[in-house]
Amino acid sequence: MLSKKLPLLVMMFVMISFLSKAQYEKGSKFWQVEGTFSGNFTSNTNSTPFPNTTDASTNNSSLTFKRAVFGENNLAKGWLLGYKLEANTSSTDYSLDKSNNYIHTIQAGYFVDKFKPLSKSLAIYGELLAKAGYGIYSGTSNSSINQYSLDANLNVGFRYYLKKNLFINGQTSLVNLSFYQQRTGNYKYTNVNLNSIMNVSSLSISIGKSF
Repeated sequence: MLSKKLPLLVMMFVMISFLSKAQYEKGSKFWQVEGTFSGNFTSNTNSTPFPNTTDASTNNSSLTFKRAVFGENNLAKGWLLGYKLEANTSSTDYSLDKSNNYIHTIQAGYFVDKFKPLSKSLAIYGELLAKAGYGIYSGTSNSSINQYSLDANLNVGFRYYLKKNLFINGQTSLVNLSFYQQRTGNYKYTNVNLNSIMNVSSLSISIGKSF
C-alpha cells in the first residue's frame, strides 16, 4: 500500500516545489502597492524660568507603487514611485496654540529584493532600497519651504501568496540613512540621520501580483 502511495507523494512534492520556485524564477515579474506608517512622540518639561511642557509628534505615511523583474538566485530588481506625507504637531501647556506642519513629498527610487522561499505560499526576503524625493511644505506657518531628500534603507519582510499570483507583503525597516535639505529664500538647513529599528519603527503592508 505504501509503495503505491510513494510515487504520488513524490509527484505532489515536485509540483509544490516547482510552483514555489516558479514565482521567483528568472524572468518573472511583479507589481505591488505598498502603504507604510511610522511615528514618534516626545514630551519635554522645562522648569526654568517658567515651568512648561512641550509635546511634539511626527507621523509619516506613504503610498508606493513598485515594479520588479527576477534575475538569477531569487533576486528581483525594480523601480518605485511614491507619495509621502509627514505631519509634525507641537503644543505647549501654557498656550492654546497648536502648530501643525506638513511636508508633501514625491519620491522615485530603485530597490533589490532577495527572496528565500519557505513553502509554496510563503517566503522571507531582505531588501536594499534607495530613493530621492522633492517635498513642499504647508501648515500653520506661511513660510515657503522646499525640501530635497535622499534615503537608503535595509528592510526585511515576508511574502505570502493568497492565490497563484496574488500576494501580500509585510515589511519593517532595520536601518535607515536619510539626508535632507530644506530651502527657503536664501536660507538652507541640512540634516543627516541614521536610524535603526531600535529607535524608529515602521510597518509596511502591500498587496501585489506576479506575472
